Amino acid sequence: MEQRTHKVFYSAHTWLGILAGIMLFVVTFSGFPAMFAHELENWQSTTLNSLKPAETIDLDRLLAAANSEEFGTKTFFVAPETDKGYGMVARFDGEDSVIRYVELENYQQIDIGGSEVSHIFEHLHTDLHIPRPFGRYLVGLAGMVMLLSIIAGIVIHTKWHKEFVMLRPKRSWRLLLTDHHKLLGLWTLPFSFILAFTGTILGLLGLISPILALAKFDGDVEKATVAVLGPTAEVVGEAAPAVSLNELYQRTLTIQPELDVTFIQVDGYGDTGGVAKFSGNHKDALSNLQSITFQLKDGAQIHELDGVEKGPFQRIFAAVTPLHYVLFGDIALKFFYAISTLALCALIISGNMIWLAKKKQGQANIDNNDKPHILARLTLGICAGLVVSCGITLGASQWLLPLNLGEEQHHTEEAIFWGAWFIAILPAMIGSNLHARTRGYLAAIAIALLSVIVADALISQRWLGGGNEIVDGIHLTLIAMALVCGYFCWRLPKPAAKVKPGRKAKVAEESAEEKEIQTA
Repeated sequence: MEQRTHKVFYSAHTWLGILAGIMLFVVTFSGFPAMFAHELENWQSTTLNSLKPAETIDLDRLLAAANSEEFGTKTFFVAPETDKGYGMVARFDGEDSVIRYVELENYQQIDIGGSEVSHIFEHLHTDLHIPRPFGRYLVGLAGMVMLLSIIAGIVIHTKWHKEFVMLRPKRSWRLLLTDHHKLLGLWTLPFSFILAFTGTILGLLGLISPILALAKFDGDVEKATVAVLGPTAEVVGEAAPAVSLNELYQRTLTIQPELDVTFIQVDGYGDTGGVAKFSGNHKDALSNLQSITFQLKDGAQIHELDGVEKGPFQRIFAAVTPLHYVLFGDIALKFFYAISTLALCALIISGNMIWLAKKKQGQANIDNNDKPHILARLTLGICAGLVVSCGITLGASQWLLPLNLGEEQHHTEEAIFWGAWFIAILPAMIGSNLHARTRGYLAAIAIALLSVIVADALISQRWLGGGNEIVDGIHLTLIAMALVCGYFCWRLPKPAAKVKPGRKAKVAEESAEEKEIQTA
């Protein structure tokens, strides 16, 4: 590769990471708890966590128990969580939204509490808590930046066969950072590429859809939407008895026996124009574009979507969501995704730190200025502060349970999350010794994560080893993360001593090392 081309890609890789590094960390790290949103929801609610799995589900009985007739002809959704022992019936209509949970043993409504701590992290990952579609587009752009940075990184690292195992812990701090950055980048490359590619498509889907509609449906977005999602109800105000959802459910499994029904959308229930769509994931293939739509008045099938049976483009598109949100495999695969996600977070941080180390060295050679760069402050405060805030919010959600705040608990949790994050950013914004503050942040993260287990034990009486798989899994994950943070707090290298004027040998050594980093 020509030196000029290499320099262009090196600069692109560097500046893409620097300009978007903090946002990429926020999106990536928030994806870690969002990946386990279902498990966190069950852990947070002691009611849900105590239910037993159900072998079957009676959808008609579930609707009756949830008083679904109160929803009228408005659209509502049914989520049959048989493996968790409950079913959810919900209508989302702004301030008038209604969500009801029904246990599947006696089909009685249950109160799961007002905590939605998992949704706070999930919304941060998907929309950055910015109104749609702008937040979603921003996340999509972040995925595109990551994708471009990955491509540039592949081009500039031509000696990848050596860098797979290159680690020089006894050299300088900057060289150690460089080795870790390359190792993390190479070992997480397939995962990072998949995450960036799928995240870009999901985030920018609202912009991509018109382009796809233009290509196949002459720009008719509505026609394209109907072709993919199926027709919606045409409520005419004429009452009509609805066909049993149990019957439609069995017909769905007959038509697509490989379909794992996870979501049922009922539109216009009780009206002659009502429809019901059964959708979910393919059991044996990466596809979430699987659905059957029926008319409710007579049970006639009016639409079918099978992403697996379509062309290669649609099969790739159908695999995007399962690949991004791990909607396949078992819990072991989720933990692999989780470890890779944390490694990717470390990759993003190490990239910023390498640039800062280079910037500091160059600045020191000019004016010996030790004042921390604003990017260093923001990286430490925002990124470390987010992790601290997540731990504090999880622990606080447990202490709020005895107060029985109902729906107000969700608003209280949000206030704690944003307040804790803001306060956690402040220490990085003041003073000059960021090394000591880094140790403080690592210690704070470890304490915040362990405090979640203590709160769970004292409030919910769930100790390590005494709960079910979800509780024990969350406890062990928190302990592992706390131990890792504690280890790095202990092993964090001390800052290099200042180079005194006249020490030419030391300067020559640093210059040689700089050349080694550039050519590695």
